[in-house]
Amino acid sequence: MYIRVSIINMKMQGRAREKRPYRKAARAAAETATHAAILDAAFQAFSADPFDRVTLNQIAERSGVTVQTVIRRFGSKEELFEELAQRESRRILAERDVAEGASLSAALESLLGHYERDGDTIARFVAQEHLFEPIRVIVERGRRIHREWVERHCRHLLSGLDGSARQRVLHAATVATDLSTWKLLRRDLGLESAQVAEVMTELLHGLERRS
Repeated sequence: MYIRVSIINMKMQGRAREKRPYRKAARAAAETATHAAILDAAFQAFSADPFDRVTLNQIAERSGVTVQTVIRRFGSKEELFEELAQRESRRILAERDVAEGASLSAALESLLGHYERDGDTIARFVAQEHLFEPIRVIVERGRRIHREWVERHCRHLLSGLDGSARQRVLHAATVATDLSTWKLLRRDLGLESAQVAEVMTELLHGLERRS
């Protein structure tokens, strides 16, 4: 009898140990899903309303959690916004990435695809940069990222130039491919996406002829 009970107990303990990793994995998956849901809700909220009108209560309601859960995970609205900005920066960099040595046209196509997906949202953030410090920080970060994009994909325009001459061409190429230029052409003038690509390409070719 004692042996039989011991065997049963050992089997039960073994099953408990087997279930533990599954429970941990399920709990971790649920935590990850909750984290992502809060960030997704924050993205929707910040995209729709000015920074000062967005509340943690609003984000909590959108994501289906309590505001205490949001605070426990992110601390404050500003910290939540910063983590959201970091996530979106990683996504945008991945979407804009092209293979090393890709043509300028391929890089421009990727860039314009990003503008089509996110341009209107980013433009709303840019309009708030002088009002809210957290937004100013991410807008400046975005400008640095775009400048690095220009330096990488417009190297042929900058080759052989230095000093003020290089800076002028770099500034001009940055303006030619900037989000504000896309907005002017696409939204204000009503051009189709393909026409925007043609205009930007023509601007860059003009710089190529000058350099």
